[in-house]
Amino acid sequence: MSQITKLNLDDFIQDQFKNNTEMVVRLNDGSIIFVDEQALDKNKMSDEGCSVKTFGVRYRVMSDDMNTVTAQYMIPNEVLSLAKTRGKEFAGLKLPVGILTNDQTPKFGVWLKIYPNFQQIGTNDRGEIVLRDRKDFQPMTGAVINSNNTIIMGRAERLVTRLSKEDSSLDCAEADAWLKAFEILDNTDTLTRDYLCAGIKYRHEGNAPYLNLTIDVNFFDLQDKEMLDLRSIIQSRFDKINRTIPNVKIRSVINLPKTEEDFKSILSKLQKKGSSAKELGLPESYSDSRFYDPKNNTIASSNFVLFVPLAELPDEITITTINTDYHGEIKSRGVLSPLMAILSLVNVISAHAGSGVLSQNGTATTFTGPTGTGKTTATSFFAEKNEKFRRQELRRRYEIILKKQHSDLSDSDFQAKVDEVVAGIGILCQEDWIEIAEGDDGKWSFWPTEKSMYARTGGFPGLDFILIENEPMLENALADFGASGCKKYLGKVTHEFFPERIFYEPHWGHLLYDRSTRPISAHVFLERNADLDFFAKRVSAKEAVEYLLVGRTPSGKYEPMYNAYPDFSGFLMEHGIIGPKLVEAYAKAKAGDYSVIGAGNASTGKAVFEKLDIQLQLWEKSCEVTPPFIVNGAPGLFITQDVNWLLSEMPDIFDNWKHVTLDDYKTFMEKEFGVTYGPKGEWTHIEY
Repeated sequence: MSQITKLNLDDFIQDQFKNNTEMVVRLNDGSIIFVDEQALDKNKMSDEGCSVKTFGVRYRVMSDDMNTVTAQYMIPNEVLSLAKTRGKEFAGLKLPVGILTNDQTPKFGVWLKIYPNFQQIGTNDRGEIVLRDRKDFQPMTGAVINSNNTIIMGRAERLVTRLSKEDSSLDCAEADAWLKAFEILDNTDTLTRDYLCAGIKYRHEGNAPYLNLTIDVNFFDLQDKEMLDLRSIIQSRFDKINRTIPNVKIRSVINLPKTEEDFKSILSKLQKKGSSAKELGLPESYSDSRFYDPKNNTIASSNFVLFVPLAELPDEITITTINTDYHGEIKSRGVLSPLMAILSLVNVISAHAGSGVLSQNGTATTFTGPTGTGKTTATSFFAEKNEKFRRQELRRRYEIILKKQHSDLSDSDFQAKVDEVVAGIGILCQEDWIEIAEGDDGKWSFWPTEKSMYARTGGFPGLDFILIENEPMLENALADFGASGCKKYLGKVTHEFFPERIFYEPHWGHLLYDRSTRPISAHVFLERNADLDFFAKRVSAKEAVEYLLVGRTPSGKYEPMYNAYPDFSGFLMEHGIIGPKLVEAYAKAKAGDYSVIGAGNASTGKAVFEKLDIQLQLWEKSCEVTPPFIVNGAPGLFITQDVNWLLSEMPDIFDNWKHVTLDDYKTFMEKEFGVTYGPKGEWTHIEY
């Protein structure tokens, strides 16, 4: 280490390459962040008794047949500190193997989006990262097996709310025209996919092969028995209000021109193939496109939605997405937003929530909250079959509980009873979105929406086993370029990039997973706020609705109902009517003044209010029957999941607590179950 600190990498760059920006990538002050090893003076390095490994991490690029080394690059150790302190300077820099991104600054650091012709094979015995230069790559191929990179890695830049059916129809017409144009230019057919979500029929049309695949993986086919049974229930509800069940059509168009020059180029190519803009229905000038953003002089990634009162919902709801193939956009704005509107007509809650079984009675607990509060974690924490410590700890606790309930059983019968109970606990049902409906008996149950999980890979339960034993679809698997601050991860795909996603299929069996409809015994609303003076508390139905309405996110921002997906949430967020402002606007709307909640337009405000109000009313009604809790996840992972388990298994003890501080909770868990916690909420009573 003393030698490393004395040596300066720049001293080993050959003079003729010092200013060669293709061979040596530098920051503005000359700091080196990437080197083609051809630029290094290997003889001088040998004389000094050092190697490439002394200065950093090597990329070894192999030919497609893996027989020939085609290139060698080095990432200097200095990147680890530079990425942390000067991450903004890295964003957008092009390296020979990929493009750097710092979109998640400052929290998540710098990452490398590896070019689609390169595939990360692994690490050799010298600690070098091996890339394969493959010939049969697709433009959006990702860095590891079965992965894909999307055009953007999050929500679209624009959400455009259309207030008339005529405007929406014109959007659809132009989208169809572009799809026809790309059929001609690319000599391909527009891709279509029909599917079911929560019993509602969808059709997706577009020119993004990746989306055609993800939709098939994430949602249900038209013959799925579970979905058909659910549709039958929904049909009976719509029969009672004498209306047809609406269906949804989503158009997704990518590769629309970003500049006027690109637009003219497309028209020229079409003309050479015997077609014209007028013939196809395309705009004749770039700025005439309905998708053109005059503020930024471009056609950016966008979402165009029709916003009308619930009573005016058409029999076919249309959604148009432009220049994005990010599955999360299609899922949220395309699938789940209209789903909420449709099912609101028949008094069904659509919730940005997961559900899991955490009690011996087999009922579900729902976990509602914005992205980043731990819905996936709450539903899957005890569900991983290969995580022996969590499952063993769960068993130990039930031995304590069941000993009090079944003191008369023999040892063998008692252990069999424990086996039976524990096998039915820690079951993941759904992790991101559920429907919640009241039955004829007045009890509330959840309905599933997704066939497979679409979850973040960071912290995903059993990820290592899944990657070894299966071939999951991955989305936006980027390589660490200093984000972790750890040399052993430098240059590697670690699956810790925050936007990276996995499509997990239940039949793989790594998780206790059962998405069957179940009764709900507890509602949990997830917060993550260190300023709150409580850890967990049982609240009234009205208090639960107040938390929903405010919708505070962990970053301190606001999403109405903890949910940015619905069309009315998009409208409210676009106009800044959120958090305390929304509370005030909602109160005025309830009193008959709709102008504030409609951003100055009373008729729009009435439609916004109706869509928001029906969901809040349903939530309040459900919470009057099913006990609601607020859980603050700030104290740490393990301790938060423990309180989720406790309120699910023993909700009645919260009747006496009302307002549970962290100390209250810790005292109870140590006394009743011998559980102790460290400073980050981790278990300290068991050895790993």
